[in-house]
Amino acid sequence: MKKVRRALQEILIKSLNTQQMGHLGREVDPTFDIYEYSGFGDKIVIPRKVAADCIMQYFNTEGPMLSFIAFMLSRNGQGMSGGVVQLKGEGRLLEHLQELGWDYDADNARFQKEQSVRETGWGFMREGEEYSMSFASIDIVASSELVRTNVKEDVELTLSRLRAYIQKHVDFWDGRIWSWYGDGGMAVFQGKDSAPMSVLSMASIVNYLPVFNISENELRPENDVKLRIGMHYGSCIYNHDVNKISSQDIKISQEVEKSYADPNSLALTEATCRLLPQEIRKSFEVSAELKGMRVYRYHA
Repeated sequence: MKKVRRALQEILIKSLNTQQMGHLGREVDPTFDIYEYSGFGDKIVIPRKVAADCIMQYFNTEGPMLSFIAFMLSRNGQGMSGGVVQLKGEGRLLEHLQELGWDYDADNARFQKEQSVRETGWGFMREGEEYSMSFASIDIVASSELVRTNVKEDVELTLSRLRAYIQKHVDFWDGRIWSWYGDGGMAVFQGKDSAPMSVLSMASIVNYLPVFNISENELRPENDVKLRIGMHYGSCIYNHDVNKISSQDIKISQEVEKSYADPNSLALTEATCRLLPQEIRKSFEVSAELKGMRVYRYHA
């Protein structure tokens, strides 16, 4: 809401006088008294900037602010105490609100949430739109062998702990686990700058895996958990049901994991590697080629 707040404050200062701001605020919330709230009292003229600050502070949270904006828009071009309202810059304000998924219903003077937009841990995302992503396909090496040679309860406990262990490292680097099965899953990182975060997340998972095996692995001593991870930077069309998301770039990360990643290693495409800072990139070496892209490998 930072852009919304900034645009609203500009409109208040450039378009409205103190009387108009006070009138609008009182119509939205009858308990609002700009003279009392500002501390100036009704005998002193309140500077326009101070009046705008009062509105911004009083209608600070999302709901009250949307109510104020909606009413302000509904009164554009109309007279009120202080003169006719002539808003300047309301188009930019509406654009910022639409980016957050809010549509203005002029007939009812209110904002309503667009159904295709929902809030995620990365902010608001619109269903059907394409987003830049870093994908990490994670596989538990020889998982069927671990299941076959260990007590069921020990396997279930260890895999549950492993899932939590991976989740912790993914969360720390602002990633999300979109799918998880008994033998692995898919971790995703969103945005143009997500490649370094995704690589650091996966590297930390691999590097601290010996600690996991010592402290949380309940399997037989010879059965250390090993992971194979393939990574690729690309994009996908977002769906609120992430299980329905299909992308060629997701498939590439899975292919890199299956064909090029060794146990306890990361393998990543050139698309990911070229986005890494030099101090991270120097830890990877070229190991193969996939569909014209070099594949790089990192071992813990």
